[in-house]
Amino acid sequence: MRKYDVNLLKEIKRKEYSENVNGIDILFKPVPDDDRKHVLDCRILEVIKQKSALFTERNKVGFRISNERYRPDKITYDLTETEITEEELLIHIDEDHFIDIFIYKPLNSNESLLPTLIYLHGGGFIAGDMKLYRNQMKLIAEKANAVVIFPEYRLAPECPYPGALNDAMGTIHWVAQHAKEYGIDASRIMLAGDSAGGALTNACLLSDTTKIIKRAFEIYPGCDSTDYKNQTLFTWSYDYYPVIDEHKEYAYTRIDRIKNTVGKSSKENFYTQGKVELDDPIISIIYASDDQLKDFPPMTVVSAEYDYLRVSSDYFVQRLKAVNVPVKSIQYCGSDHGFLDMLGSYVQAEDLCIEIAKEINQM
Repeated sequence: MRKYDVNLLKEIKRKEYSENVNGIDILFKPVPDDDRKHVLDCRILEVIKQKSALFTERNKVGFRISNERYRPDKITYDLTETEITEEELLIHIDEDHFIDIFIYKPLNSNESLLPTLIYLHGGGFIAGDMKLYRNQMKLIAEKANAVVIFPEYRLAPECPYPGALNDAMGTIHWVAQHAKEYGIDASRIMLAGDSAGGALTNACLLSDTTKIIKRAFEIYPGCDSTDYKNQTLFTWSYDYYPVIDEHKEYAYTRIDRIKNTVGKSSKENFYTQGKVELDDPIISIIYASDDQLKDFPPMTVVSAEYDYLRVSSDYFVQRLKAVNVPVKSIQYCGSDHGFLDMLGSYVQAEDLCIEIAKEINQM
């Protein structure tokens, strides 16, 4: 089920264009049915208006982790046209605990060994689970004719750093060790993640000394957890987010939802809890050295036009390009942080799943 005309996918493709911005080539994907620049997609704008009431009520009672983990506003639809199997497994991590993983695979694939995507979900390290991502994983598996593996890594604040990283790396090693058993081509493993999952992807790339990961795909990744007001590597400003006047209030509301979470100390941060500094590259990849970055695999970095994280992820792309890492940059115009969460409601989410599938098939 789609809540939009499927032909809008073709319109995004028809209208997309590349432009060099501050030294990086960006593939821009415009709003498919609005020829104006710097506007919110009409479907996204409508959801932002609906969400404002929800967040107003939640703000009255203050932060509650249960509210972050229960998100009835995030609804996805199954867009697959063929049967995709789902298998749930408990795998042993570090010989001291188990985590749940979900394996998605086309039922009638003709290949004996398939390329594989390991996907690390977003949610600020404190939320996110299979229920929010099942339909996206199924669609990617179908479009790529690939195995997709989704680990439910342990969440903060109950399990702070390095819990999520250990679980992600444990999953990567498990996949490599059990590849043939699950019809996986161990030479074609891609790692991907959105938001906090993008930050976790970078942490895994720093930790992947045996180079299991052959390609990476990051969706509005968290590249910098430090306070932007003290940032010296790049500047952040609302000036980097041009928007028509009638949409400004709504666009800024979405930018501020992420912006207002920064500025905490490492001890106050639910994930780090003082166990590692926020400017450690394992948390904020923009602080990595050139020597650390130059060994990264080919990568795609996706941003949303009205996302606080876009500025830092663009800087990260510049860093990768400077050390000759093959990197693609894609920006979805008129979109906000978290648009992948709305598969079937936002055409951009479906287009993004197709882009992920394309990259899997580049391995």
